[in-house]
Amino acid sequence: MARLVLVEDHVLVRQSIRAFLEGAGFEVIGEASTGTEAVQMVMNLQPDLVIMDIHLPELSGIEAARQIRQRSPSVRVIALTAYNEKAYQRALFEAGADGFVLKTAEFSELLNVIQKVIASGQGAPKIMVQEASDSNPSSPLTERELEVLSCAARGWPNKKIAIHLEISDRTVQVHLHAIYQKLNVTNRTEAVLRALTLGIVQTMEGGLE
Repeated sequence: MARLVLVEDHVLVRQSIRAFLEGAGFEVIGEASTGTEAVQMVMNLQPDLVIMDIHLPELSGIEAARQIRQRSPSVRVIALTAYNEKAYQRALFEAGADGFVLKTAEFSELLNVIQKVIASGQGAPKIMVQEASDSNPSSPLTERELEVLSCAARGWPNKKIAIHLEISDRTVQVHLHAIYQKLNVTNRTEAVLRALTLGIVQTMEGGLE
């Protein structure tokens, strides 16, 4: 059984990925929320694999990957990112990452990359779920939908969102329905989680309903 360290600063995202990994039979031996913490944890625990976001506090995932590979060359690193750009891909692979997975990917695709990285030897070709593009990712949501989602991420009920944005309760419901469709989710908790993984919502104030 492969021993994994998971690095992600958003708790909901990290818990979701951990639940999936453990359900797939992997042993998650540590969780970190910053790049600095990730490097130290890897040095202490010596996992088989690190799955790491690149946008982290204190130390970027790219620099953390570089330090991990310099200090523990046998530890494999898979980068998670919302940025579908070749510049990020090149920087990650130059830092020593073995795999590159977009946060828009399905869990099945992440599992496929993990299995390929674990099975491959040192110096094997880098693995990614799809070729990165040269363009910047853009939010699929309108400005008003982003406002509604940001309020939902604070745990606000529809009535409070409506008052804050000076729209009707019905309009809030319409925007939420559109958000669910665009993000391919079924409720506000899933929408916030998906938005966090995509970097659409950066922080959360308060809990979810």
